Amino acid sequence: MSVQVVLAQHLPGISTGTYSGVNGVFANPANVVDSRYKWDVNLLGFNIGVGNDQASFNLNKLSDLAGDSLRNIFIGKNGESTNALLNLAVHTPSFMLQVGKKNGVAFTSRARVLFNAHDLDGELANRLLEGNENIDDLPYSIGSAQNMIVNANVWAEAGLSYGRIVFDEGPHFVKAGITGKYLAGVGNTHLQLGKVQATLDYDDVQEDAYLKDATGRVSIGVGGINVADFDAANLTKFESSGFGADIGVVYEYRPGSGDDKASNAYKFRVGLSITDIGSIKYKKDPTSTGGYDLSVTGTERLYLSEFDDVSMDDINQKLDGMPHFTPIGDASSPTYGVSLPTAMHALVDYNILRGLYVGLQGTVSMVNVSSKPYNSQYYSSISLTPRYETSWLGVYLPLQHNALTGTNIGAALRLGPLYVGSGSILSALTQESKQVDVFFGIRFGMTKK
Repeated sequence: MSVQVVLAQHLPGISTGTYSGVNGVFANPANVVDSRYKWDVNLLGFNIGVGNDQASFNLNKLSDLAGDSLRNIFIGKNGESTNALLNLAVHTPSFMLQVGKKNGVAFTSRARVLFNAHDLDGELANRLLEGNENIDDLPYSIGSAQNMIVNANVWAEAGLSYGRIVFDEGPHFVKAGITGKYLAGVGNTHLQLGKVQATLDYDDVQEDAYLKDATGRVSIGVGGINVADFDAANLTKFESSGFGADIGVVYEYRPGSGDDKASNAYKFRVGLSITDIGSIKYKKDPTSTGGYDLSVTGTERLYLSEFDDVSMDDINQKLDGMPHFTPIGDASSPTYGVSLPTAMHALVDYNILRGLYVGLQGTVSMVNVSSKPYNSQYYSSISLTPRYETSWLGVYLPLQHNALTGTNIGAALRLGPLYVGSGSILSALTQESKQVDVFFGIRFGMTKK
């Protein structure tokens, strides 16, 4: 099990709030029953974020958003080992319905994109992308004891959720839920550089950067659509499929009686869930998948310009024809299963007084990336969110600390059918931040009387 740190939780503050509606089902399927709403619809929503443990961003410098800033945030600008995550979720129509007094059902749908980088050498990555710019810092030694990994996964999912009240006696209340998901895989692309040792230098005569004294292993894999050449139209090109699930349980302590014992009058609640259980099976694209031993010795040079304008679709054909790359035989299966970004979530939520709450949530990643470079993941985190909520108004202040991007302070607002927020907006306004994220959407429902 890999235990790391998260860039941003799903809809920080709102998804774990008292009036989360159908959006709360993504965090814990037990929220589908005994909701504040008789029914609830999320019409459309977007959630996007990018973070890097070597990045630096400040919203007071809006010009930083121009040009290659998002790329620089993702892969970094220096030679230190870089870990990064880019997350995009498009929430298509979802709805939730209470059935009787003890049951709830929901249909949820969304499209998701995840890019991960692990132990990536930012200097090498930028050199490959920028070519011969910024040559003053050469020569540069590359010495990675770890495997550098970059992967991307794109898929869509449709889920059916069922929840039921399983115990309601005295002040004690327990509900549980499960979501079954059909997964439509669009594409997986991954690149692994195994323990690369090399020197990056510059040839003044040919005006070109090159590698020398280089050893290591290069592995490339593609299943479905090649995500390196991805565009928005590919979101509807489903190349593979799979099944997934979320499970969860919630305990609430409700010391009131009569109307005061309603679901919005708990003193505290404890929730536990595991989300994104499952995988998508892809067929390997034989023209874009392969492994190679890298060897550049003596006076040999591998000029980076040889990779100019070479697409991922053509990279294997290119490497097969280069003397510095020796193909490695592949006796593995022609298919492979890409795990969803499975995570465990624990929530403790306390009702300070009517409408005013504070929630503490921890998230732990349960995905193996080191031995399976094609797997994407969210990361583990801990967050504290004070909030004020009524049926038409919600104000949230999520505070999060993680080893990837440090301490981040965000803000979110729910006003009638609209919700908008960010897990890092206040940090980015007042200081240098290692992440940028934002979410917004439209939802509506009928509250209980």
